[in-house]
Amino acid sequence: MQAYQFSMSKILDWREDLEEAAQKEVKSVEVKLIKEQQQLETLLRDSRKIKSDNLFKTDIDSVKRHSLYKDLLDDKIIQQKNRIHQVEIELEAVREKLKSANKDKRMMIKLEEKERLVHTEAEKKEEQKQLDEISTLQFGRNLALNPNLSI
Repeated sequence: MQAYQFSMSKILDWREDLEEAAQKEVKSVEVKLIKEQQQLETLLRDSRKIKSDNLFKTDIDSVKRHSLYKDLLDDKIIQQKNRIHQVEIELEAVREKLKSANKDKRMMIKLEEKERLVHTEAEKKEEQKQLDEISTLQFGRNLALNPNLSI
């Protein structure tokens, strides 16, 4: 018999490529989330600093500028939290996509295992058939050479 070749190997390769692309996408979004969280930390740090600096200002103009800057930072913090939330949603979606791609690939691998098992069983049957045939021929030769043999 010929060597085993999975009939859907191209589909399996394609699904492996999809899974690999999904893994890269998950990593990319995770990096994006980390950057957004770092940006939020920077904004929060700046906000705390401005709030503590504001306590020592006595000039009305400085207090007013600090207040406006503090309000601006608070708005940026809210926007950043919203961005983080959006990236978390995106991350959940790409993780779901990865999970689906992984499931599809595993399904193809199971199918390949079953097909390989069927192929192996067919090879064993063919080999057994050939061995039986050889045994029958050899018995026939022995019987022809020695007609006194009984069955």
